[in-house]
Amino acid sequence: MRFLLIITVPTVIGQLAAVYIFYDRHWYNVSYYTSRLITNEISAISKNWEAGDTSAATLLSRHLKIKYEFYPGKKISKKQYKNWAALEIFQNMLTTQLHQKTHVELSKDEDKVIIELQFKDGVMLMQFASKPLMNPTTYIFVLWILFLTILLLTVSLIFSKNQIRSVVELARAADEFGRGVKSPYPYKPSGASEIRKAGLAFIRMRERIERQIAKRTQMLAMISHDLRTPLTRIKLQLELMDNQEDAKDMAIDVQSMEQMIASYLDFARGEGGETFQKVDIQKWFHENIEHITVQGLYLDIVSAANLEIFCNIKPHAFKRAITNILGNSAKYATIARASIYRLKDNIIIDIEDNGDGISDPEKRSVFKPFYRSDKSRHLGDQPNVGLGLAITKEIIQGHDGSIALKDGKDLGGLVVRISLPAAAD
Repeated sequence: MRFLLIITVPTVIGQLAAVYIFYDRHWYNVSYYTSRLITNEISAISKNWEAGDTSAATLLSRHLKIKYEFYPGKKISKKQYKNWAALEIFQNMLTTQLHQKTHVELSKDEDKVIIELQFKDGVMLMQFASKPLMNPTTYIFVLWILFLTILLLTVSLIFSKNQIRSVVELARAADEFGRGVKSPYPYKPSGASEIRKAGLAFIRMRERIERQIAKRTQMLAMISHDLRTPLTRIKLQLELMDNQEDAKDMAIDVQSMEQMIASYLDFARGEGGETFQKVDIQKWFHENIEHITVQGLYLDIVSAANLEIFCNIKPHAFKRAITNILGNSAKYATIARASIYRLKDNIIIDIEDNGDGISDPEKRSVFKPFYRSDKSRHLGDQPNVGLGLAITKEIIQGHDGSIALKDGKDLGGLVVRISLPAAAD
């Protein structure tokens, strides 16, 4: 629409200015000089008639084919003539130059101009063709200007639409790549040479990023595999140890290390392979989250009754994000409440707990990878490497949403607010 306005507004203004100048200058001047010529002829005929030289008056009338006839004792008509601009110009000029009562009107079929001149002893009736004054070419000019404007705008918009489409496709491809969406139709650069260059640069950039992600994921997968092999041998040796107390403590450490390795790998791998699905988020929460048992945490889901709220999610990835939040709440709280509602074009999910919460400076830091809000906490029976909320944020942003931390009002703890775009009904 903005590009459409850029094209149409200057064109329309230019054409309106051309039409106005034509009417205000050219058309008026033509009407003025034509009226002046005819008025001079009528004035000459009138003067020769009053002087008694009828032959000269007849000779003058032949030049513009003016027919005239005198009616003795008759008074001038008081009928109103049709309000044509050209006739007004002619009427005013005729009255000014002749210094006598005049009346101008069009015939019923508008092909003749009828003039009445008041003399002392009667009225002279004159007729001539209306074409010199009522020039129809003015309307043809305006129609031609309008037709030409529409034609040029149509051609411009057809070419512009193709250029804009290529820009929109590039923006869509960049947005889908940023959200990890695998488009069924691969992006192909099109349009002007500059747009094609930008498209090719985007494709090369996307390929480089995908190679870097693949290398990172492969490297961490290899590290994970190499570390799991000695850990498996350690677990086997622990099972053969005689001192079961020491073996149990070491087994917990080995399990924590395995979970840490899995967290590293999940953070590097991301959730790009899963496709989006349109779901009723309230129904999905009751079916997939309500029955999750997090040790020591009671979960309450508050949703609007008899109301469907749809959004597009990657079910497994989104479930993992919610589970990470609930797992974090279970470490510091005993009750959690999930509230789901719609706010304009966004779906809001508030997960509040009754824990102690965190300070405002830390709210801006907890989403950073490897950041732990409780730095005094040791890696005991629960592995805490500071990746849970970082992974959650990556998943939410992959859904084109946002996540933020706020202070709770109802339960007095921490509120994790997730905002997702609502799906079209």
